[in-house]
Amino acid sequence: MKKKLIAGILTGSVALAALTGCGGAQTQQAAPAQEETTEEAAAEGEAVEEKGTITVAATAVPHAEILEEAKKILAEQGWNLEITVFDDYVQPNLVVNDGDIDANYFQHQPYLDQFNEEQGTDLVSVGWIH
Repeated sequence: MKKKLIAGILTGSVALAALTGCGGAQTQQAAPAQEETTEEAAAEGEAVEEKGTITVAATAVPHAEILEEAKKILAEQGWNLEITVFDDYVQPNLVVNDGDIDANYFQHQPYLDQFNEEQGTDLVSVGWIH
């Protein structure tokens, strides 16, 4: 349950970071009052309630770069994001499967399905990748 919550928060934050980074004439929704209060507190130097650490495995470009932006958003909400960069596509899945890291961010569904079949793992996707 904890991993699904963390992964959901991470997925939402990554999506938000990606959309924010796109710029242009996009319309932004108003944030809930609680989030505004947290962001205002952070801007004023007040302590934000710490909620925990999320560990994520990623490939360097563009995934770790996107996560660096998500890290800022998560920090405003009280989360610490630790990013571990890998230079292959096997290790990120193995460390998540072993429970050493909470989630990874780099692959599409067909690759994940093939990986599970070949490696005998049962990793699941919690959100689509760009």
